Amino acid sequence: MFYLTVALIPLVGAFIGWVTNRLAVKLLFRPYRPYRLLKWTIQGVLPKRRYELAGSIGGIIEQEILSLDDILQHLKERDVPERTVALLREAIRGAVLEKAPAWVPVAVKKPLAEAVSDLVRDRLPFLIDWLVESFGETLKREVSLSQLIETKLNQFPLEDLERVVFKVTAREIRHIEVMGALLGFLIGLLQVGLLFLVRLTGHTAF
Repeated sequence: MFYLTVALIPLVGAFIGWVTNRLAVKLLFRPYRPYRLLKWTIQGVLPKRRYELAGSIGGIIEQEILSLDDILQHLKERDVPERTVALLREAIRGAVLEKAPAWVPVAVKKPLAEAVSDLVRDRLPFLIDWLVESFGETLKREVSLSQLIETKLNQFPLEDLERVVFKVTAREIRHIEVMGALLGFLIGLLQVGLLFLVRLTGHTAF
């Protein structure tokens, strides 16, 4: 009986450690809605504090990672793709040829369309800078990046968020579960050692 107990204690400890850590991970999300149990309210940590967490994440992103100023500066510094310039030039050229008054000779329309499209191509970086400067301040006054992020996070279904988190952190979650089992096993071995010590000192018998 003694040796059966010695064999089972580390295994039971490992099982308890694995189940405990697995349950702790699940309780981050479950249950989604609060349930009353006597005097206590049971709800997953993230569902319970999702609005506070969303607000914190939105604030951190805007203050520490990516602000509207950063986005506007990126727009000013970014090179316009050649294909975009070509499409824009073609659209302007076509618009000039189509919308120019009928009394303008075709021989004038074509050079005029080319000249305007070339002008837009050459002045496009300055045009983008002007647009960013003109609308940037209005954008910063009327749009809160942190509030936008917070709203989007709050609209994200908890079930989808749980699935994404567990998919991304699957390896880390398995590591947590294994560490729980290992810790439980080591604690079981410690208990076995104490049992042997007690048995050797003759304080009890099995």
